[in-house]
Parts: sequence; structure tokens; C-alpha cells
Amino acid sequence: MRVKILTGDNEVITRKVCHEVKLDPGEILLGAWIDAMTEDELADAAERTTVFAKLTPSQKERIVQALHRKGYVIGFLGDGINDSPALKAADVGISVDTAVDIAKESADIILLEKSLMVLQEGVTEGRKIFANITK
Repeated sequence: MRVKILTGDNEVITRKVCHEVKLDPGEILLGAWIDAMTEDELADAAERTTVFAKLTPSQKERIVQALHRKGYVIGFLGDGINDSPALKAADVGISVDTAVDIAKESADIILLEKSLMVLQEGVTEGRKIFANITK
């Protein structure tokens, strides 16, 4: 499992948040650069980039679709109006109980707990169940 950050925030704020959660952002790909990329260029960039900033809602959706073309299964977590297209494009759209209505309507799962650790617990349990089913 790999974590990628797709945000509308600027690069400075994005780097600060990454630092706070101990995620090395590496080179941040900005939305303005994405508009100039072909679909193949974006798919390659999306695969190797961890953090994307200054994104529009349609750019978030394009990144999700680009990762799909590379064969990835995508879970997207969002809580705002601007996350709705990417939530719908993802294999699993995840939102939170305090999100705006359109984000909750676009999501497949709505988290009721305040901690994101519930996601890790859910993935772990899901893998156990899948392993048991395949046995």
C-alpha cells in the first residue's frame, strides 16, 4: 500500500503538513504542470510522485484515472466539494462524517471515528478475511 497526497493547498502548506505526519514529499508535482502533460506522461508522473499540490478537482480525478491505467487499485479519502470527482473515480471513495454532503454522497465509505487508524484496522481485517476465503 502506498500513500499519495492530492491537495488543492499550495506547496508551502503541503510540505508543512507532510513534515508533521512524517511523510517525505520528495518533489511535489503542481497542478499547473499537470495541465501540460499528456495522459501517458501523467500516468508515469503519478506513479513515481508522492505529493501533488495546487490541484483542481478535475486534476485530482485525472491523477486517480492515471493510476488506474497503471493498474493500481485506488482508495481516495476526501471531505470537500473539490474531492467529489476523485471520490467517484476511485475504486473506493472514503469520506468522514463531518464532510460536506456532496463528498459523503460521492463516497463508498463514511468514517464515523475521528482517527484514521480505523482505515489501517479495516485493511488488516479485510486482508485476513480475504486470505480465509481463498483458503
